[in-house]
Amino acid sequence: MLPERLAAAGISGPDVGRLQREGTLRGVDLRDVSERRPGQSFAFVMDTRLCEGVHALADGCDMVVIESTFLDEDATLAREHGHLTAGQAGRVAASAGVRHLVLTHFSQRYPDATQFGRQARDAGFTGRLTIARDLDRVALPPRR
Repeated sequence: MLPERLAAAGISGPDVGRLQREGTLRGVDLRDVSERRPGQSFAFVMDTRLCEGVHALADGCDMVVIESTFLDEDATLAREHGHLTAGQAGRVAASAGVRHLVLTHFSQRYPDATQFGRQARDAGFTGRLTIARDLDRVALPPRR
C-alpha cells in the first residue's frame, strides 16, 4: 500500500483493509494505491546430507542459514553422519543465487571457523557471508 496515494484518495483506517479485501472502494481501485513488492525469502537447512531438498529450499533465497558441520577434506565423515561440508554449502548457495549465506553447526574438531568461510568462497559463493557464532543475530538483507 502506498500511504501518499491512499491519503490523496481519502482512504484511511479500516477502509484500507476493506479496499484490500474487495479490490475497489468508493471508485478507488486497489491497483491505483498499491504496488507489488517481492517478499523476502529465508531457508534453514540443518542436519542433512546433500539432497534435492537442500537445493529446493535454497533456490532464489535472500538468506540461507545452512549447516556446514565438516570441512571438505572430511566429506566422507559428513556423508556418513548426515551433514554437509562448507564447500557443499557454498556450492548450493552459489548455484541457488543466495544473497546472504550464514554458515553454522560446525564440528568442534575444527578450532578455526574461518576455514568454513574460505571453503564456501572457494566453492564459488560470492555473496554476503556470515560465519555464525552462538547467540549471533543476523538480519535479513533488505528487499531488492
